[in-house]
Amino acid sequence: MIGRKKLGERYLTIAETKELLERRKEEGMVENPEEPMFYEARVSLEHAERFAKLSPEKAKELKEKLMELFDWIDDRLASKIVDILPEDYLDIRVIFAKEDYMPTPEEAEEIVKLVDEYRPLD
Repeated sequence: MIGRKKLGERYLTIAETKELLERRKEEGMVENPEEPMFYEARVSLEHAERFAKLSPEKAKELKEKLMELFDWIDDRLASKIVDILPEDYLDIRVIFAKEDYMPTPEEAEEIVKLVDEYRPLD
């Protein structure tokens, strides 16, 4: 895209992305009701609708609590944890497989306990 520059960067959960895309779709309906979103944005919204497990508010809250709980969990890792909602130590190990730090079983248990508080009751 010529003439565009990156103004900033931050990691979003799927739920936050869904909220952002829905807002963009509403704005697009005002501008062009026949085609409110580009193809890529429509596909992204469909993906977010299908895979977002939490509401955007709960996702943000859980992400913040994870970053407060441990110093070594940054925005990117917290977003991954919120999107995946790990159920046990094995899931935590998969998330952290390529990271510099691997949580201990006790730390992973704390993460899972916190995630369980937000896990939807399918």
